[in-house]
Amino acid sequence: MISLPDRPLRILMVCDLWQGSDSYALARAFRRAGHSVTIVSDSAYWGREWRSRVLRAARWLLQSFIIRDFNDALVAKAEALNPHLLFVCKGRLVEPRAIEAARRAGAVVALWWPDVSFFAHGPLIPRAVPLYDWVFTTKTFGLADLRAKFGFANASFVPHAFNPEVHHLFRCDASDEARYGCEVSFIGTWSPKKQALLEALVATRPGVKLKIWGMQWEKAGARLAPWVESREVLGAEYAKAIRLSKINLGILSEVRKGASSGDLITARTFHIPACGGFMLHERTTEAREYFVEGRECAMFEGAAEMVAQVNYYLDHPSEREAIVEAGRQRCVNSGNSVDERARAMLAQIGRLRSEPHELAPPPAPYFAKAVSAP
Repeated sequence: MISLPDRPLRILMVCDLWQGSDSYALARAFRRAGHSVTIVSDSAYWGREWRSRVLRAARWLLQSFIIRDFNDALVAKAEALNPHLLFVCKGRLVEPRAIEAARRAGAVVALWWPDVSFFAHGPLIPRAVPLYDWVFTTKTFGLADLRAKFGFANASFVPHAFNPEVHHLFRCDASDEARYGCEVSFIGTWSPKKQALLEALVATRPGVKLKIWGMQWEKAGARLAPWVESREVLGAEYAKAIRLSKINLGILSEVRKGASSGDLITARTFHIPACGGFMLHERTTEAREYFVEGRECAMFEGAAEMVAQVNYYLDHPSEREAIVEAGRQRCVNSGNSVDERARAMLAQIGRLRSEPHELAPPPAPYFAKAVSAP
């Protein structure tokens, strides 16, 4: 159970509302722990599901009104609810006035940041970051970036996690196998680096049964078009797609504007093994802190080694299956669930509430790399 010494919390939360979202998983974890969670979803205001050019053009024309309406709603909820905590997940639409309104209502204000850069997701985020009482970043290098770019030291590293409600061994039937079954898959948003690695795979192994799921893959052009599914795969379907791919590629995002590094781990680092998938992950020191290479996952550095590992593990199914089982056991038995991350974050919030004038460093293992003030 996630609890604080005094009482359950009233939490006002900015997050997504779809099952499979990492931010919505946190809301569910807070609720499972007995806290009251009221959600104002910025993605609902922004029209995340809009696909037509007409609607996207309308959103661009109306964006100032959308942002104003969202923040009006967030301020009104803060004033009506008097929350103990405003917990913002990413918060690309959150204006400083909403943070200030929540603080006037008595809330501690925290940001959960799951991305590589604080500067690649719109102009409001850099304006808001210095106003939070605490920032939880899923990137170890995010701590140094906060300090270098904002002079901000009230921050902790909290790794990504798997969600037990979504990332588990779903039963799959013949229709699932027909839809998701493949030799190799990648699930994630397009980027130039990911495109280059996947092009190297299909060039070297042209007959590979590859599926690419995610957004913006139209940018990859014709060379990858035969393998691009041209849509996201979410929730239980995401878990099935992982399980029914013989090899799941863990390709990490490259460095982006305003960041000192690209990804070292990502949400898929924990999602893939939790779903019972074989993970071929980019080799980083950080990833090796969570999984033993060659026993609980496979790893690669660069296109040549990625292709070689694909070839090897497609030809050695018994080794692949042993790694799947060991990786899943390591993931689910080592405190990597969203409930454990939520427990640790609320423990830090409890320290802020009880010691508002002295921000004590959070404990290991979840926040061992918290930044201290200079």
